[in-house]
Parts: sequence; C-alpha cells; structure tokens
Amino acid sequence: MNTRRTHNHGTSKLTLLIAALVVILVAVIVVTALQDARKNAPATGTTPGASTPTGPATLGTGYVVRPFSASDLGGRIIDATFFARQRLTMVNVWGTFCGPCIREMPDLAQLPGEFPSADFAILGVIADTPDAANEATARQLTGSTGVTYTNVIPDRSIATEMLADVSVVPTTFFVDRTGTVVGEVLTGSRTKAQWMSIIQGVLTNLPAGS
Repeated sequence: MNTRRTHNHGTSKLTLLIAALVVILVAVIVVTALQDARKNAPATGTTPGASTPTGPATLGTGYVVRPFSASDLGGRIIDATFFARQRLTMVNVWGTFCGPCIREMPDLAQLPGEFPSADFAILGVIADTPDAANEATARQLTGSTGVTYTNVIPDRSIATEMLADVSVVPTTFFVDRTGTVVGEVLTGSRTKAQWMSIIQGVLTNLPAGS
C-alpha cells in the first residue's frame, strides 16, 4: 500500500513538472513572437520601405499634399509642382452650388494682385466636379466674378486624399512650396481685408528663406 502511494506521489510530481515546463516553453514562444512582430512592424507615420515620414493622415498643419494630376477649366494639366512656384498657395475648395463660395469669389480674385507672384497664388478646387454641367457652371461663375487664378477639376488623388476630410465648402488651407500644409484649415467665406490679414500672417510665419 505504501509503495503504491509513494509511486502515485512520484507520478504526480513528474506530471506537475512536465506541465510547468510546457507552460514555460509556451510563454517563451509567445514572447519571442511578439518581439519579432514589433521589430518587423513599420514605425508610426511611415509606410513599409519608406525612410521618411509621410505626414499626418488627415488634413491639417503638416499634411503633405499627395501627388495629383488634374485638369484646370481650360484643359491644362496641373500637378503638385504648382506649389513650388511661390512661397505660399491658398487652396480654396468650393462648389458651384455654394452661395458663400460664389459671393467671396470677387474678393478672392483680387488677392493675387496684392502680393508678389513669387510669394502668393491661389489654387481653386471645384468640389462638385467632374461633372459636365457643373464644369460649365464653374466656367461661367469664374468668368462673371473676375477670377483668373487656376481652378482645377479634382482627379482621383485630390478626391480621395485632399478632399477626404473636407465636409463643407468653402474650405480653405495654405500650402508652402514643399506641398506641406501650414497654418489652420479654415471653413466659411471671408472678406478681402480678412483674407489679406490671414495671408500676411501665414507668410510672416514661414521659415526664413522658404
């Protein structure tokens, strides 16, 4: 009887030891897998294989405008190199259905003449195009309001990237010559005097030499 109890006791100890070893082995495997996953995961704000940050995913200060190739109302192709021509570009997103957008257009039309061309330009983005009827309306509106600055019909990149976070029109933001958004993203229309004050402030805050 005592021999059986001793044997059973020894078997129980051996079973517990084996179970403990299995638990330790599983834990080691799990920890190793997690460490490998962390090493292989891309850093926050980067894409696999990229060596530099892509910028924030949402429109705002620091957002880098993705490459695009869009037609303006005259059929010319406009791409992201547009921003490199001047220190600051005012991007005005508007719609042909938007009363406030249309009412501020005569004031916007005057802004480029108030600043050196090397400092400032406007790029209009017509949110409710491509659409043949709306494109025709946009041509009529820009003509009747004295607008001569470039207005583009969104391509897929503009529609899915730049406009992804635009929920109202007009929405206006500023881009430096590197294609990076600077200052605030603004909604609503403003007067010429208000825009001039805002533009001057953004220009003043650009880094020296930019």
